[in-house]
Amino acid sequence: MTQKKPAFGARPKPATIVDPVAAEAFVAGGAEQPAAPPAPAPTPAEKVKVKRLTIDLDPTLHKRLKTRVSEEDTTIADVARRLLTEWAYR
Repeated sequence: MTQKKPAFGARPKPATIVDPVAAEAFVAGGAEQPAAPPAPAPTPAEKVKVKRLTIDLDPTLHKRLKTRVSEEDTTIADVARRLLTEWAYR
């Protein structure tokens, strides 16, 4: 039985540092900067489990929707949410 051997490429060459002083200054500068405070955790009231809705559209309608939302700098999902909310609460 023949054993398969993986084909490896050439070993990568080690990186060369052009200016070691600049490299050390960069590393030291990054370590001295204060870390940003962590973002506050969302409160339980802010967590909403959303539901996903999948619908089939005619390709012509989908193309038209994509064109309109692009012109209005929004998304199809945002338009659908707005229209469905308006319809559900009228």
